[in-house]
Amino acid sequence: MEWWQIQELMITGAIIVGVLVPVCGLTYRFLTRASRRELRKLQGPRDPAAELIRDQRLDNMERQLEDLEGSVRRIVDVVEFERQLKSGKDSD
Repeated sequence: MEWWQIQELMITGAIIVGVLVPVCGLTYRFLTRASRRELRKLQGPRDPAAELIRDQRLDNMERQLEDLEGSVRRIVDVVEFERQLKSGKDSD
């Protein structure tokens, strides 16, 4: 390979890289724009009042879950008691 062929190859490579890198960067930026927007939405508001409301709602849901768990435990106890009554066995 002659020196002028290597020089042309290097110039061609530099031009290709000089064009492809910005094109790839812009393509990546436009392709990920929607994802970045959705991630910002998922992070939620930065307003302290909105965070307080969200915390109150979360506390309310936790209380409701605890109430449901308690109700399920009571139902299981009643079913177990009725099963023991029908079978005629003593409880432990």
